[in-house]
Amino acid sequence: MKSSVFYTLIFLIFIFSTIKLKAQVYDDFYGAGHTTGVNSSSSDTTQVNDNPETTLSGTGYMPNDAEASRFLSQATMGHNYDDIEYVKAIGIEAWIDEQLGLTPDSTFLQYYDNYFPIAQVVNSSQSTSSETISFPFHHYILKKDDKLRQKMAFALSQILVVSINNSTLKGRPRGISDYYDILHTNCYGNYRDILQQVTKHPIMAHYLSYWQNSKIDYGLNTRPDENYAREVMQLFSIGLVELNLDGTQKLDGDGNIIPTYTYNDIEELSKVFTGLSAGARKIPTDDPHFFLGTGGTDLTHDLAMYSYYHDITEKRMLDGTILPAGRTGFEDIEDAIDFLFNHPNVGPFISYRLIQQFVKSNPSPAYIARVATVFNNNGKGVRGDLGAVLKAILMDDEARDCDAWLNDNESGKLIQPVERWTKIAKAFDYTTDSGIFWIYGRTSASLKQRLLGSPTVFNFFTPFYAEEKVVSINGLVSPEFQIVDENTAIQYINEVENKLNSGKFFNDFYRVDDGTGNYVEQGQYLDFSDELTILQNDGVAALLDHLGILLCRGQLSSQTKATIENALNQYRATINGYTDEETVEDAIMFMVVSPDFMILK
Repeated sequence: MKSSVFYTLIFLIFIFSTIKLKAQVYDDFYGAGHTTGVNSSSSDTTQVNDNPETTLSGTGYMPNDAEASRFLSQATMGHNYDDIEYVKAIGIEAWIDEQLGLTPDSTFLQYYDNYFPIAQVVNSSQSTSSETISFPFHHYILKKDDKLRQKMAFALSQILVVSINNSTLKGRPRGISDYYDILHTNCYGNYRDILQQVTKHPIMAHYLSYWQNSKIDYGLNTRPDENYAREVMQLFSIGLVELNLDGTQKLDGDGNIIPTYTYNDIEELSKVFTGLSAGARKIPTDDPHFFLGTGGTDLTHDLAMYSYYHDITEKRMLDGTILPAGRTGFEDIEDAIDFLFNHPNVGPFISYRLIQQFVKSNPSPAYIARVATVFNNNGKGVRGDLGAVLKAILMDDEARDCDAWLNDNESGKLIQPVERWTKIAKAFDYTTDSGIFWIYGRTSASLKQRLLGSPTVFNFFTPFYAEEKVVSINGLVSPEFQIVDENTAIQYINEVENKLNSGKFFNDFYRVDDGTGNYVEQGQYLDFSDELTILQNDGVAALLDHLGILLCRGQLSSQTKATIENALNQYRATINGYTDEETVEDAIMFMVVSPDFMILK
C-alpha cells in the first residue's frame, strides 16, 4: 500500500468539514466513576457534511441497494451484501420486526466463559484483564444474526455507563460481562426494568461507589455516598433541566431553565441506596456479609440488602412525594426507581440519546417528540418499551426519507471507532482458522474507545459536545468528535493500513488451543473475492461503485470517487508488480478513511 500521507490528508480534511451544536452549560459536582472532569450540557438539535452527489430516492420502505445499506449502517454494527439483498427482499419494517423477535442463544457471560478458556492472550498480563470482555463482544457480532440487538446493547452501554478503567473493576471480566448482559439480553424490554437491574448490580455499585454504602452515623460523622443518587438522575433518567416532550428546555416565567433537582434532592435519594453489598460469595458454601471484600464476592450475583445498614427514615422525592419511614431497603429502591422512571423528562431524555446513537447527532425537536411519545406509550398503554422506541427511531421519516434529509446540512453523525472496525469486518466476511473471533482492546483504545472502557461516567463523549470553530457557532452538536484529534485521526489511518496489509485484520495478540493443549496463532482473513471479480471483469470504476454502496451507503461523492480512481489507475500503470489484490486493498483503504464512509447521513 502507498504512503499514509494521502490518507492523512483525506481524514484531516474530513475533520474540518462535517458537523455543528447548541449547548448551555450547567456545571455539577462529579464524584467517583470519573477519571477526567467534564461539563454537562443541555441542548436542542442539529449537523453538516459534504453533500454527496448521489441522491437516494424517497420514503418507500422497500429499499434499493443504497437505501438498504444506509438503513443497515444505522441499525447494525456492520453488514455485507447478503444483508443488503435480504433487506431489499423483505423490507425495512419486516426486518426490524424479525430482529425484535430474535432471542439470544446464550448470555454474554456464557460467551465469555465458553470462549476465553480456549484462547491465550500473548501478552500474559492481559489474561485476566477486564479488557478481555471485548473478545466475546466481537465474536458475537461477527457470528450471530441478531444484529439489531448488538447495536442496541452497545448504545445502552454508552448511556448506563460502567468502565473497566475503574481501579476496582480491573480484573473483573466475569462481573462486567454479566453487567453487559443486562443491556444485551433486555435491550428490547422495558427501560424501568433495566434501570432497576443496573441499580442492583454489584458492578454498578462498585463503579458509582454505593457498594457497602451505609446509613448516616452521627457518632462517626459519616453520611451515605451521594454518587449514584446524582448520576442515576443526571445521566440515567431525568437529566439536569426540565424538558418539554420534544427535548427542548422548559423555562420559568423569567426565561430561565428549570433544574430538575437540587443538592437536597441528592441527599434524600442517597438514603435510598444504603445497605447494599455482596449478594453471594465466590465460594457458594459460605454466606456473604455486608463487609465481604470484592475479591471474595460473586460479582455476577445481584446485590443483597443488609437492613441494619439501610436508612429507614422517610425520604422525600423531587416533587415532595414521601417514601415512608420503616420500610425495607428494596421497597425504597422499587419506589424510587418508579418515581424516576415516571418522571416526564425520561421519554425525551432517553429518546434523544438513542437517536444520536442510531441515526443523527442533531435530531429535530419534532423527531424527538415522536419517539418520546412512543416511549411514554407504545400504543398499548405501556411506558418504556425499548423495542417500540427503537422501531420508532428507525422507521421515522427523519431517519428514512432520503429526499428530505440526506443532503440536509444538519443531518448525520460520525461513526464511532469501535463501529468502524466491526463494519469493515462484517463487510468483507472476516473469518479465522478456528471460527472463533477475538479482539484485544489496543486497536480501539488507540482511538479512545473500547467496549465499556469510557474514561468517565459521561461516556467517551458527551451528547452535548460541540466542536468550537465550526459546530458550536452554528448551534449544533458533534458528540463523537470529542475523541477526534490529530493523534486519533492519524492512528486510525495507520491501523487500517497495517491491518489490510498484514492479513490480521484485528490483531495478533491471541492464540487458540489447537485441540492438543498447544496454543497456535490464528489465521485471520478478509474475503475480497467479490471485489476481485468485479475489478477483473469491469475495472476500477465498477469496483468503486460496488464499494460505494457497501461502505458509503450509496453516498460516495463523485469527487471522492474520482480522487481514488485516479490514484489507483496511476498505481496500476506505473508501479511494477502492483497486483489486483493490492488495488482492492487500497480502494478499501482510501474509502474507509474518507468522510463518505465515516459520516453516516
